[in-house]
Amino acid sequence: MSIEWLLEPFQYGFMIRAFVGTSLIAVLAAMIGVFIVLKGLSFIGDAIAHISFAGIALALLLGWHPSLGAFLLASGTAVGITVLNRTAKVRYDTALAIVFTGAFAAGVIILARMPSFGGDISALLLGSVLGIRPQELWLIGGAVVMIGLILWLAYHHLVFAVFDPTGAEAAGLPVVGLNMLLTLMLSTAVVVSIQSVGVVLVMALLITPAATAGIFTRRLGRMMVLAGALGMAATWAGLYLAYYYSLPPGATIVIMATIEFGAALGIRQIKRRLKAGFAYGTRSGS
Repeated sequence: MSIEWLLEPFQYGFMIRAFVGTSLIAVLAAMIGVFIVLKGLSFIGDAIAHISFAGIALALLLGWHPSLGAFLLASGTAVGITVLNRTAKVRYDTALAIVFTGAFAAGVIILARMPSFGGDISALLLGSVLGIRPQELWLIGGAVVMIGLILWLAYHHLVFAVFDPTGAEAAGLPVVGLNMLLTLMLSTAVVVSIQSVGVVLVMALLITPAATAGIFTRRLGRMMVLAGALGMAATWAGLYLAYYYSLPPGATIVIMATIEFGAALGIRQIKRRLKAGFAYGTRSGS
């Protein structure tokens, strides 16, 4: 593999923006995705992504900026469901299943009935990785800095409230508020990413690298770093393959992330068998 092969895609501005944008999204997704995966709330991320789709459709109908509509609808719904779960004891999965399927269907209907909508609905679902604009890079980068700062300041309280809410309440922490904060950060990460890379790729980068990292470590900090590295590796490998083999970049990145997960499962299985064989050999020798 020559240096020219590696550098050739970077002679095009749209490829540079694609590499930078997807790398930032991979880091952003890793910071939130580890909480979602460890807490077993992957469905919430999926729901917020689909609700954001409806928010974009509503914003286009009203003449607002798409990100504003997506954030207002996604964050409002997420906060409302958090309150319902804490007060009315409505199950997360039940409420989200009803809300996100209804919101997604409403978004499709709104866009289909808008004569002024010149885009393709599938573009919002699958994204346009090679069409990332400079202003979107600034928006995603700003979200990375903001969420990173919040996590740095409130990391221990968030971990306590998310994974031991009973103990956190006993310690006097605002558990509902901290859970809402996590949900709002998730909504922000989804909203700033969804217009650039679409619903499918946002969910893949949010869940799959974090789940892969969880195979190797359960320590939150290490898992976050590893998930970010795995997400960036999948995006870079996917973009190179898309460039040289004329493949759809979003789908290729998702495949690369899935391959990473499959490889991690295989490595874990091999390690378990080797460990079991070593233990059996030790017992037999004794």
